[in-house]
Amino acid sequence: MSDFALDDADRWVGDWQAGLEQRLARTRALSVKLHALTGSAQSGGGLIEATVDSAGALTNLYLSDEVRRHSARWIAEQILTASESARAELARQAIQVARENGDDETAEGRVLLTAFTDRLGTRR
Repeated sequence: MSDFALDDADRWVGDWQAGLEQRLARTRALSVKLHALTGSAQSGGGLIEATVDSAGALTNLYLSDEVRRHSARWIAEQILTASESARAELARQAIQVARENGDDETAEGRVLLTAFTDRLGTRR
């Protein structure tokens, strides 16, 4: 093999490795952004507000004193509704974050975004 062919092969391997490193860095950056997200939503006419973390777990729940006028069943339904809406808001934010830098156009970004939103159990 000639020195010219070896130089071309070295350049190709170097470019390939640099490309992989860039894609990995970009995917890690998206992952960090997604992990930092939270979602919040209200239900019951604003009497109930739920906040979820990036995993979709409930991290905060606000109940207005006015909820006392309602049945326990109504309150429970509204908490579930607010929690589901908060997860949907979280998924919406994740999609927006991925679109900001075109990460939704890369294979890695699409996989990461799909895994993120699928585990939330929301419809996109």
